[in-house]
Amino acid sequence: MELERTERRNRSAPARAIPAKGEQVQQQSSPLQRTSRSDRMTLSRQALAYLEEQNQQAQEQARLEAERKTNGKSEEEQALDLLNKSLKAMKKCEKIAARIMAGDKVPPEDERYLAENDMEGYRMALALRRPKKDPKEWKSVLEDEDRKSASEDNGSEEGPSDVEAEASPAESEL
Repeated sequence: MELERTERRNRSAPARAIPAKGEQVQQQSSPLQRTSRSDRMTLSRQALAYLEEQNQQAQEQARLEAERKTNGKSEEEQALDLLNKSLKAMKKCEKIAARIMAGDKVPPEDERYLAENDMEGYRMALALRRPKKDPKEWKSVLEDEDRKSASEDNGSEEGPSDVEAEASPAESEL
């Protein structure tokens, strides 16, 4: 670290005469000018290690904040998005269950979606189904994204048709 001395004019002191081009001003030597122009600071190894650790932590925080900004969403926004998706899924499940309970026909992918996302609601809808003479055939409530995720999950798991088959004999007895 180098420190240089700057002179401030004292307003109460008389101004110095500015030398002409050819003349040189004699500089007064002071103790500060005789020493080297840099200051030195000595730190213990422990203090140096502490400062380096603090520096690394500050850099890590700056990197994380920059990463969050590039990601575009804070933790609160991500939690809000997750809750929003969950709410949409619950609404779809509620619509599907209401249609089943009313005795209407819903597409098999809707039943699968209800069974995967709300098994208890699916069972309740089947148990509370009211028979209808002329059931209405509904189109799917699901969007393309929901169908894709349901078809990917269906490949590795059993479908709701097994559960429906178990519930069907109980319905016929009623």
